[in-house]
Amino acid sequence: MSTKIISGSNLELATQISSTLQIPLTPRKITQFRNGEICVSIQESVRNHDVFIVQTKGPSQSTNDMLMELLILIDACRRSAAKSIYVVLPCYPYARQDKKEESREPITAKLVANLLAAAGMTRLIVMDLHAAQIQGFFDLPVDNIYSVGLVRDYLQSYVFPTALTASMTSSTPMTPTTPPTTQLSSPKPQSPVAKKFVLVSPDAGATKRTLKFGKILSLPTIIMHKQRDYSRPNTIEQITIIGDASQYQGKTAIILDDMIDTAGTLVAAVESLHSNGIQNVICVVTHGILSHPALERINNCPALTNVIVSDSLDQTKNLELCPKLRVFPIGPLLGRAIDSIINNYSMASLFT
Repeated sequence: MSTKIISGSNLELATQISSTLQIPLTPRKITQFRNGEICVSIQESVRNHDVFIVQTKGPSQSTNDMLMELLILIDACRRSAAKSIYVVLPCYPYARQDKKEESREPITAKLVANLLAAAGMTRLIVMDLHAAQIQGFFDLPVDNIYSVGLVRDYLQSYVFPTALTASMTSSTPMTPTTPPTTQLSSPKPQSPVAKKFVLVSPDAGATKRTLKFGKILSLPTIIMHKQRDYSRPNTIEQITIIGDASQYQGKTAIILDDMIDTAGTLVAAVESLHSNGIQNVICVVTHGILSHPALERINNCPALTNVIVSDSLDQTKNLELCPKLRVFPIGPLLGRAIDSIINNYSMASLFT
């Protein structure tokens, strides 16, 4: 299989993947006209090649511009006679609009699926979809890669040892350039790690994922219930703990979720946990959207010691503004997924 890798405007993730696979990035030119329209040009032939388009939102790029740029890249490859067009889109746009909450509302996640298919995409690779049913919006293959292994390795290599030996309030970001290669054994129920930490699901949607992590790490789990105000975006009416959390007093809670936007839910969860005796809280999410005023809320929440996100979205500016922010890379994992496709290997291990 002859393979080409093409990046959108944000080169960071595509460069990681290119390095992992030892396949150079195909040159392309992306410009904007004065009125904001996007113009794309592929700088070498992709005829009869299998093309992987890697697209993530840049630090100053809107979601809509990112999506439009992707559609134009797909169309350019299709009109250049690419054999197949694979889209690597770790953070699926409009994923939270996957169903109708009220009358006369769109299902925008389905609309995005239609647009990608109509543009000419033949296969999609995403990571930790906000809603699993989005896979069913497509009539073509969708690979939803899980970050569970990356998060496990990061916690075992950077969080657990640090917490057991010192405070996690350092202002220096712990941002590894490559994922840990050593597989550490999961802590036993009576180990120092199990005595110090408890996992938290911030809402019902994250419960399955959190319970899975609990089994992997042999840690207890707290489930929370979130009541949204759907008349106002990003607004939480109430968040409560299900059951008795008093047995976890003095522990450090690790909140697990797929994304964080304005951090309203996160801060409400942290305050609820802290009022119930939890000492400190760490948040681990795959997609750090971090829309305003997320960074301000995180910085001003004393009980929240760290927010750990992947680089599925560019975090360069956010790292400068938020000393609590930590980042783990996903490029090598996505590189493994692409390598499996190129060589017709099973991808089953990437879905667990």
